Amino acid sequence: MIPLQLEAPAKLNLALRIVGRRDDGYHELDSILVLIDLADRLLLMPGCSGLRVVDPAGNPVPGVPVRPDANLAWRGLEAGLGASPDDALACLTLEKRIPVAAGLGGGSSDAAAGWRLGRRWRDAGDEGDHAALAVIGADVPYFAAAVAAARVTGIGELVAPLEPVAGTIILVHPPFEMSTPATFAATRPADWSAGAPSGVAEALTDGVNDLLPAARRLRPELDDLMALVLAAGAVPRLTGSGPTLFAVVDGPDRAASVVSRLARAGLRATASAMRAAAASIAA
Repeated sequence: MIPLQLEAPAKLNLALRIVGRRDDGYHELDSILVLIDLADRLLLMPGCSGLRVVDPAGNPVPGVPVRPDANLAWRGLEAGLGASPDDALACLTLEKRIPVAAGLGGGSSDAAAGWRLGRRWRDAGDEGDHAALAVIGADVPYFAAAVAAARVTGIGELVAPLEPVAGTIILVHPPFEMSTPATFAATRPADWSAGAPSGVAEALTDGVNDLLPAARRLRPELDDLMALVLAAGAVPRLTGSGPTLFAVVDGPDRAASVVSRLARAGLRATASAMRAAAASIAA
């Protein structure tokens, strides 16, 4: 075997509706998801065993489990291999760039990338049972489908690919994390809305996230952050369960201007873009 490398992109929820709650406690969703340029990176190496998690400078990453049984990338790799990576003499390095507990799907994307690498390792394709991966995380089936944009329903296991569109975005990174289970637990039926958009273009103008009211109750600071984004000349939205805010802007120059204004206001913000295609495995 030869070493394999794969990017694990972050995602944005351009729109997110909660359409019901099942008897087992899981919420039924209707969401438009897109991949963005911000991405982790996974490297699968032969002839060794174990898991290594580092930042781009090679330093440990706080908040990311390094125990294989608790790490989502390793669990995805194990599912893709159909066996323990240690037994397959494969070791995994995860280079983290996506913030932890930020609503950007970093852990789920890592799991899906690990699954895709494991499938390639044993000469299988990406067309496996994506829905079964929802047991690892609700967003894992979307990432495993290797599509740039999709309408995702059910508890995340139903993925319908959509035509992606180009777009420049700004990510605003609050100085705190948010728990996805806690945000969902704080939602109320009064927060739910109907009529999810059918495509990416419609979702760009829709922008409704039914988790926003719960996120604001848990973190009232979000109101101040959103006001600062508005004052900088952009319309803020919440992705996933937060706390990351994003705004769609007209081109890189506009993005640089807004990022500069937010920096002067004391906020960390970065420019990115929506992807036209999912990442490919590189040897």
